[in-house]
Amino acid sequence: MAKYFFIAVNYNGSKFTKEYIKSINAMTTDNDDHLEIIIVDNDSCEIDKKNLLAIEKQFSNLKVLWSTKNLGYFKGLNKGLESVEKDEDIILIVGNNDLTFDEKFLVNYKKIEYSNEVHVIAPNIITKEGRQQNPHVIKSVPKIEKIKASIYNSNYFVGQTMRFINQKIKKIRNKPVHLKNNYGQMKIKRGIGACYILTPHFFKYFTKLDDRVFMWGEEALLSNQIESVGGSILYDPSIIIIHHESASVKSIQSKKKYFMVRESYKIYKKYL
Repeated sequence: MAKYFFIAVNYNGSKFTKEYIKSINAMTTDNDDHLEIIIVDNDSCEIDKKNLLAIEKQFSNLKVLWSTKNLGYFKGLNKGLESVEKDEDIILIVGNNDLTFDEKFLVNYKKIEYSNEVHVIAPNIITKEGRQQNPHVIKSVPKIEKIKASIYNSNYFVGQTMRFINQKIKKIRNKPVHLKNNYGQMKIKRGIGACYILTPHFFKYFTKLDDRVFMWGEEALLSNQIESVGGSILYDPSIIIIHHESASVKSIQSKKKYFMVRESYKIYKKYL
């Protein structure tokens, strides 16, 4: 029997979480497929917790784990991972709660052939506007991007100026575009942090994700973690997810967010 565990973190986003759960339960499956959903609540407000409790009662394959403080992204996912007893038949899909899975997600996943060195599979993650977010980094981060990251994190006001310019550029890029699947299945250096499939090979070396940052920079840490034992990340365009990019992160005040990003940067910058 194939067992699939979907683990996501909720922080004041029960509306997104409910849609996430519904999309999982709407997937095409085989009779012997076993689907479980674990939501880790990162100490949301009381109203959102109440909504999440009501959602938990609606789905028999849903379990909510309650944290008494906001653990951050990967630490939250690790709380979910710790609750699952791993074996060779278990596949864990971890990520954001603002995702809608393609109906044939599991059907197409089962067609993927991968070697023992593949520890993580990166799905084809597409925004509502039609931007494909994977492959995030194919071989290495361009030197200019490293320089930009260094400048951004050097000073709050410099960072805000760069952020303003990037937002203007993003508005142009966010216009609906025709999807072009220019990339086939390939080994990549980094997948976008919104969702990962952790294969059984990952757990031969690790019990959890590298969660040294609260938020931001997780992709670099995971890439380093896997490469440290000779593993790799496989991107496959056939397993599709729509990413709604929820407001939970956007709601963080710009100054607070900047210093959160900068603290994370101090940890992950050597892995860029």
